[in-house]
Amino acid sequence: MRVAITGAAGLIGGIVHDHLSSLGHEVVGIDRPLEDWLAAGRNTEDENARNRVSIEMDLTSVSDEELCAVLEGSDCLIHLAADANPSNDDSSMVRNNIEPTTAIFRCAKASHVSRVIVASSGLAQVGLEPLFAEGGPMHGRLIQIEDGVAPTSTYGASKIYAEVLAEMHARIHGMETIAVRIGTVIPDESEHWRRGGRLQATAFLAEDVRRFFQAAVEQPLEGYLLTAAQSDSPGRFLDLEPGLSILNWAPISWPDSAENLQ
Repeated sequence: MRVAITGAAGLIGGIVHDHLSSLGHEVVGIDRPLEDWLAAGRNTEDENARNRVSIEMDLTSVSDEELCAVLEGSDCLIHLAADANPSNDDSSMVRNNIEPTTAIFRCAKASHVSRVIVASSGLAQVGLEPLFAEGGPMHGRLIQIEDGVAPTSTYGASKIYAEVLAEMHARIHGMETIAVRIGTVIPDESEHWRRGGRLQATAFLAEDVRRFFQAAVEQPLEGYLLTAAQSDSPGRFLDLEPGLSILNWAPISWPDSAENLQ
């Protein structure tokens, strides 16, 4: 299967790129030009990051013609590229998240890409968390997709926009789409044990990133799926359904220490 990945030089993009390549998929890595990537300081400690980029492209300025040419022949597109800093200003969210995601779906449709997997975030629901914390009226159960959205930043709102676009393209255009509220992925996973707290509660370990995205690419799917995806960490407060059932994946058993990471 030919799989295009935007943000291939990033941390998550690199994990997904390498795993899908190891499974025999033809992976097309898309990311910003080298000088832009270095200036932004993105994942620069990973010496292999640039080797995963086969197409240098700035999604904030690329034409539809150029983007369609890159996507032509792809069976699946994983859109991870974004401004992932919630503290950045609204104009950055529009320029780097909303506008490129709109173009991604438009060009995926025009290029007859069968499946689009788009990165959302737990920050789409972050405003609900006090309701489920100790002392809150919903304490004692996990936050589910059905509980709705409650962003507290334009970043969170931009991710909800991506979810809406995914649903619309499945409903109107018959595309297979997955919007995934991705957990916390960090380079040094031992931090989940050293720091604990919310970092650990939202952890998405590299092995689980591999498991989820393999399932998201390979499992049969009809229409639209919205799900959270993370590891089964202590203190986890997000429900991982319906993704577990529909994509037939399961996170690893949570290691008792960083030394036992897979």
